[in-house]
Amino acid sequence: MKPAPVKPSELNVCGWQAVSALFAQHPGEVLRLFFDAPTGKRAGEMCSYLAKNKRIYRQVPPEELEKVAGTVHHGGIVAVIAARPLRRVTPDVLAAWAREQAPLLLLDRVSNANNLGAIVRSAAYFGVRAIAIPDAPGQALPSEAAYRVAEGGMEFVDFYRVPSLPEFCAALKRSHYLIGTSLRGTQLSPREVRDRGLPRPPAIVLGNEEKGIAPAVAAACDRLVKIPGTDTVESLNVSAAAAVLCWEFFGTR
Repeated sequence: MKPAPVKPSELNVCGWQAVSALFAQHPGEVLRLFFDAPTGKRAGEMCSYLAKNKRIYRQVPPEELEKVAGTVHHGGIVAVIAARPLRRVTPDVLAAWAREQAPLLLLDRVSNANNLGAIVRSAAYFGVRAIAIPDAPGQALPSEAAYRVAEGGMEFVDFYRVPSLPEFCAALKRSHYLIGTSLRGTQLSPREVRDRGLPRPPAIVLGNEEKGIAPAVAAACDRLVKIPGTDTVESLNVSAAAAVLCWEFFGTR
């Protein structure tokens, strides 16, 4: 019996770390589970949970697992979940972020799914629980590739979709200090900004891989920073920049 195909409203979570985090945090979301023989030896508790809840789980040959996953990079295990809807930023959400002084990431048209996944992994590592993205063409969304690269980080981060990032920045500035990245001019380094003290909790803004932050978004930031380095290459990859900035502004010291 062949595994049921994944529906458009469903999503594959691949890899042991990602699937383990999914079962640890949101086991009820798992609709079906498929694995190869070696990985099945580690999946006993997952199978017991699914059996108890009358959900499908099955060991399949490698070629079938590749078909289910839609990729050779499945890591021996695939969990099928319903695609998670993106959240909306309501006044209550803004009030909660302000009250909790929540660390935030804002992504301005980051287009590569692997970059998005790597950013999520860093966000989860440094305790960032919310990422806002614009409703804009080219903006990467939480996808199967992003889940895989995030290595379980998706279970700890919520995505919020906003109609206009500049307008959202204007509203967020009441409670947070918006820090964007720039390659131009003689901007302060992240550490210099941090050491001078921040009037409000920081929210980091990261731009598109090629074009950076849009002018309107940059204008809405309270401060633009430049990560110092040598002149050998122009800049860091956006996911590497995210890790550096998360450490500078959200890392425990």
